[in-house]
Amino acid sequence: METALQHSRFKTKPYAHQLKYITEHSQREAFALLAEMGTGKTWMAINNLSLLWAEGRCNAALVFAPNGVHTNWTDIELGKHMPDWCRWRAYGWNGKKTKAEQAKIDAFFEPGDDLRILAMNWEALQHDRGFKFAEMFCRSALNLAIICDESDSFKNPDSKRCKNLMRLKPHSKYRRIMTGTPVNNSPFDLYSQFNFLDENILGNTSFYAFKAEYAEMLPQDNPLVRKVRERMRGRGNPQLVARRAGKPCYRNLDKLSELIAPHSYRVLKEECVDLPEKIHKTLLFDLSPEQQRIYKKAKSELRLEFMGAESAFDKLVVISKLAQITSGYYLHPESQQPVRIPGKNPKLELLKQRVQKIAEQGAKLIIWARYRAEIEDIADALREMQIEHVEYHGGISADDRKQNIHRFTNGTAQVFVGNQQAGATGITLVEASYVIYFSNNFSLRDRLQSEDRAHRIGQTQNVTYINLAAKGTVDERVIDALVNKKEVADMVIDQGLALFQ
Repeated sequence: METALQHSRFKTKPYAHQLKYITEHSQREAFALLAEMGTGKTWMAINNLSLLWAEGRCNAALVFAPNGVHTNWTDIELGKHMPDWCRWRAYGWNGKKTKAEQAKIDAFFEPGDDLRILAMNWEALQHDRGFKFAEMFCRSALNLAIICDESDSFKNPDSKRCKNLMRLKPHSKYRRIMTGTPVNNSPFDLYSQFNFLDENILGNTSFYAFKAEYAEMLPQDNPLVRKVRERMRGRGNPQLVARRAGKPCYRNLDKLSELIAPHSYRVLKEECVDLPEKIHKTLLFDLSPEQQRIYKKAKSELRLEFMGAESAFDKLVVISKLAQITSGYYLHPESQQPVRIPGKNPKLELLKQRVQKIAEQGAKLIIWARYRAEIEDIADALREMQIEHVEYHGGISADDRKQNIHRFTNGTAQVFVGNQQAGATGITLVEASYVIYFSNNFSLRDRLQSEDRAHRIGQTQNVTYINLAAKGTVDERVIDALVNKKEVADMVIDQGLALFQ
């Protein structure tokens, strides 16, 4: 690695684990960077590209990332971490067809001796126009690198984005997958990711064979299998994993770990980064009398719906209806808008008290909420308190999201109000030392990702996470599961009707 060390004039100082990746793995053609959130995966990927370019090995990179995160690559991360000696230019896909945008594209495709980096969101691969644009870029490149940020985004081998990614694979010389959570739901998540890197790593000829090797399958004459096959109307034989005591029966997982280990670099935060502590607190409040009445009635009605739910997802939908009431509203089938519960909203009042105390300290904070109605209520409350804030969710345009991040990280905005699903990945908010969860969605992945927006490289203070929970409600059960890094779906299955007691 003499050449790599010769060019190791990094723009930002690397941590030991980052330098280890660069010196030991950066020249691998196919490799998995399985680094936990907050450990600097993007730094490692960017500096890997710069070294490959400096050695004449790569002149172009195609980066796929979640929507919004792909423009963070082009607008923030590359400028922050790419060494000054590397000549590069980047373009962030946005799908616009204006003349001005076409001029940018034409200039980007002009040949040069620099490193060209195209960043696209995963959704672009689901459409012909996005795929053709990516393919055109691939054909214009020599020794192309394809980087898959949050690579579990293409874990389903039957999805169009996965199939189109595999069509681009032959154009590449270098391939990287990046994720801290390569397995979210089952070991089956690994198949597409490592098959993209190199089909020889896992040694299975098909996804069907892969599933059969690493799980015990129900026989085809099982009543549940027959039922699913009837729904499929004869389109193949479904593979359903057997379950015991409510848990799926996986097997040979040690073998699977041994197969992927030589082709991956696993980084855990506690092993490599001297970050400040995470401090978790839960603040309890009592429902208002009107909320208590509505919650009690809904619990009685939803109990039957819960019992009739066939899947964990359907059960979670039922539980979410109870959680909405604790936030001060509910959805009614005859109303297009959320129905606010009359009177004071105790959760919102508790939030305001806590925000006021944090604001008086001069500290910045993040507030996460699951639903748009909650974010609207929070934003209205902050305006009444005359506290400058920014919003980050699906209703905010891509350009405004970038501006809002800048206002929070470099400007006067003191509060960042976001939706976990929209803002849980790809952004750095280490200016915040407090994080309040007004409400949670039921994804452990989103919870962990959103926690680490503030707790990552660059954070110098302890980060306090505050959960707001209504006493004696599903809020307490959900928060307990997430804080202890357990899937809410598993908790719902394990506790069952006890949630309605």
